[in-house]
Amino acid sequence: MAVATLRMPVTLPESRKVSVKSLLARAYAALIEARMRAAMRELAMHRHLVPQDVLKQAGYAASINDDSAYPFTK
Repeated sequence: MAVATLRMPVTLPESRKVSVKSLLARAYAALIEARMRAAMRELAMHRHLVPQDVLKQAGYAASINDDSAYPFTK
């Protein structure tokens, strides 16, 4: 007969707390991100139809490099 001893510290180290999102929350976040990408793609496809000077005159501040003026950006 063999005996094995396992030496363990008095307290086990705490495992890292991971925030677990529900399946519905992850699906909703993925849906929002997909819609955001689709909106940006649609705007990019039609951006060439309006001249830049008309956009500046109308007060449209969003550009290809700076999309912070879009109403749907985070």
